[in-house]
Amino acid sequence: MRKLNTFILSLVVLGIVIGLGMYLNRKHGPPPAQPPVQSSIAAPTTNRSLRHIQSQSAPRDLSEPLQPTDVAQLPREKVEEYLARHRRDVASLLAAFHALQDTNYLLEAATNFPNDPHLQWTILARNAFPEDRRKWLDAFKTSSPSNSLANYLSAQDYFKNHQPEAAMKEIAAASSKSQFADYSIETILDAEELYRFNGSSDADTHTGAMTTVSDELHQLSQFKDLARGLQDLQHQYANSGDAASVHALAKMGIDFANRIATGDNGKFVINQLVANASQAIVLEALDQNTSYDFLAGETPAQRLADIKQQKLSIQELNKSFVAAIASATGDQMNGFYERSKIYGELPAIRWLVQQTIATPNTGN
Repeated sequence: MRKLNTFILSLVVLGIVIGLGMYLNRKHGPPPAQPPVQSSIAAPTTNRSLRHIQSQSAPRDLSEPLQPTDVAQLPREKVEEYLARHRRDVASLLAAFHALQDTNYLLEAATNFPNDPHLQWTILARNAFPEDRRKWLDAFKTSSPSNSLANYLSAQDYFKNHQPEAAMKEIAAASSKSQFADYSIETILDAEELYRFNGSSDADTHTGAMTTVSDELHQLSQFKDLARGLQDLQHQYANSGDAASVHALAKMGIDFANRIATGDNGKFVINQLVANASQAIVLEALDQNTSYDFLAGETPAQRLADIKQQKLSIQELNKSFVAAIASATGDQMNGFYERSKIYGELPAIRWLVQQTIATPNTGN
């Protein structure tokens, strides 16, 4: 019989792909309230999991990241040995924080490496220090002047705080930047290095790494709030008869969606789903039967049909994925994870499906 940890490994990916798909396919509405993490730079820290604190009053659905108890736990003494070997640099502290969900490691990194963009993104994605959130947003923009993610994240917060003019300035600044980096691959690689240092199996290493990055990826789903902010402005301009501004806002939303779905970031299924959901939101206010240059000559109705077809294709691929992981060997699962990092999750899933069809695992 195949090892149980390999099966759990498969379920982690399945939960990320299918669960997030189910979440993003729901009708648009306000996101569920997320209680803030009760800690700040100056506040005492605790060994309690940030994930536990955030989920106390929020119902769990399939789109939520798996809990730390779902994966093999690393011995604290081994993590400390790893930190000592790496001189407690920012990458090792973030890996330790992700592995043990110990806020002390995050605080240490924030104290010693406040200008590191990967650290800043982790803090913002987790909403770790909500009282100082604007300070961390501004720091992220300063440390990553070519990264549009910092501006989009800032714009999203301005929309939430009912400051649309400030939000639009951030979106305009983001539009002049070509980069959109959320450090997902770096997070995975650092986590894998820590698990391998511990002597973990390939299955536990991949499981730990994917669970680590799922927290940050999960936060990307909240970027639909930015699209909703643009949509609110579209409705205001439409009511005043300013069609040109409605179109300009839609173009900004499409540009934002394209950045999420391309490059290294586009390797993850959630990026594709968030991009599609964001496009659908900003396309709603347009004439559905008019062609637009920023849609490559398509009409909004055609683009929405494309998005619907993409969702259906992902759903069908998920069905094949379920069958594939039920019969995949350990080597095939390892190949799947390596291909996910290089080519992306969807190509990796297609590869795994073809592999299991061509060489079914008939062993016991």
